[in-house]
Amino acid sequence: MFVHKDVFRLDPPTVEVQGEVPRPGKYPLGTEMTATELVRTAGGLKRSAYARQAELTRYTIEQGKSIEGEHIPIAIGDALNGEPDTDMRLHAGDVLTIRQVAGWKDIGATVKLEGEVVHPGTYGIQEGEHLSDLLARAGGFRTEAYPYGTIFERVQVRELEEKNRAQLITTAKQQGGSLGGSVNDPLGSDASLAQWRDTVQKLETTPPVGRLVIHVNNRKSWIHSPADVQLRAGDSIYIPKKPNFVMVEGAVYNPTGIAFRPGKNAQSYLRQAGGPTSGADRKNIFIVRADGTVTGGPKGMFTGGALDSAMQPGDMIVVPTKAAGGGAKWRETLEAAQVVSAIGIAVQVARGF
Repeated sequence: MFVHKDVFRLDPPTVEVQGEVPRPGKYPLGTEMTATELVRTAGGLKRSAYARQAELTRYTIEQGKSIEGEHIPIAIGDALNGEPDTDMRLHAGDVLTIRQVAGWKDIGATVKLEGEVVHPGTYGIQEGEHLSDLLARAGGFRTEAYPYGTIFERVQVRELEEKNRAQLITTAKQQGGSLGGSVNDPLGSDASLAQWRDTVQKLETTPPVGRLVIHVNNRKSWIHSPADVQLRAGDSIYIPKKPNFVMVEGAVYNPTGIAFRPGKNAQSYLRQAGGPTSGADRKNIFIVRADGTVTGGPKGMFTGGALDSAMQPGDMIVVPTKAAGGGAKWRETLEAAQVVSAIGIAVQVARGF
């Protein structure tokens, strides 16, 4: 049996500092080491450090059976300045946490405002500021502004959409091998594979938009209401001009923009675009509204279908394509892919109003 004579070499005591220091981590516990010495060893305090108070977590073994912890506040700024009775000697296992100043990440936060406002540009923002505050600072809307069609993009939403898109692409690629035709329909294989390639290609070339659906209007009741979204760093807002048309896209004979006429429903615009083609999925026609919402579905007993919906300027009617083959899973993937593609197209069109 080998017995190590020096326990401190085998298991040296350490202390740890985390948070707003340049080199956080574990450090050997020096003789009579204090909290300030540990902070200086880790490079001192960052500019973002909350110097008024740090937190020391200390652990003790109770009767060799359990571990108890306690949190001890330390006026770390005063201790570093040499104020008496503010520093604290460290014990093995202590963890010193240097917290961040509240709102530090908002310093230098900016948002971009473009389109039909009096003074477009990049603006600094402060915590808790709303879209209405930004619009007021920018001088408000211009005469031709279309608040209903506001495009509000957020980084976090774009990141989530990118993950969903990547998963959808992976799913679509995995399903490609099952899209074969039957002996009685050898051409079905070619049609299915062509549709599959086109779907994957559109997904790969349609970048995530990151659009957050919001509702903007000029009423005073909207200001600082739940609908008046709070701003975050990196937000991008585009206020388009009011369009005078409704778009019809997808499996129709003449995909185009059609002059807006108040009171007309989607069916009216669809007829003017030549109607659905033979390859159209008539049951799943949907509408991408100018405000970013998506509505659709067949007509039910108590609800009207997408084609019964009254249209607004800038809305887009999308007639999806039927699956040329495959099972239910491929049909679901194809439908999801066509919605993703349509939302991307709608944003591109809106930026051209």
